[in-house]
Amino acid sequence: MIAPVADFGRRACAALAACSAVLHGISLGHGTNLAPAGLTAAMAAGCLYCARDLFVRGTLRAWVLVALINLTMIAIHAPAPAAHHHGGGVTTAAPAHHSTVMNLATTLAAVEVVAAAAVLYSRTRAVRPTRRSIDG
Repeated sequence: MIAPVADFGRRACAALAACSAVLHGISLGHGTNLAPAGLTAAMAAGCLYCARDLFVRGTLRAWVLVALINLTMIAIHAPAPAAHHHGGGVTTAAPAHHSTVMNLATTLAAVEVVAAAAVLYSRTRAVRPTRRSIDG
C-alpha cells in the first residue's frame, strides 16, 4: 500500500515542478532584457528536468536538487528592503511589488521544499535493524 502512495506523491511533486516551469514561461513575456529572459528560460528547463527526474525515478539526488533549486528561488525572489541602515534615523523602504505569478511561484516553491524535506528525512533517517535472539 505504501508504494502506490509514494508513487502518487512523487508524481504529484513532479506535476508541481512542471507547473513551476509553466510559471517561468509565463514570466518570460514580462521581461524587457535578453539576459533575464535567458536565465528564466534556463530555470524553466531546470524545472522540467526535475519534473522528469521525479516522475521517472524519484532518486535522492532528484529530491535534493528540487529542494536546493526551490530554496534558491525563494532566496533570490524574497523581498528585501531597499535601504538598510544601522543606528539613528528612520528609514522607509518601499515594499517590493510582486505579481500574482511570482506569489504563486513562491508558494509552489515553498510547498516543493517542504515535500522534498519530508521525503529526504523519511528516506535517509537511520533505521536500525532489529536483532532476534537465538535463544528464544
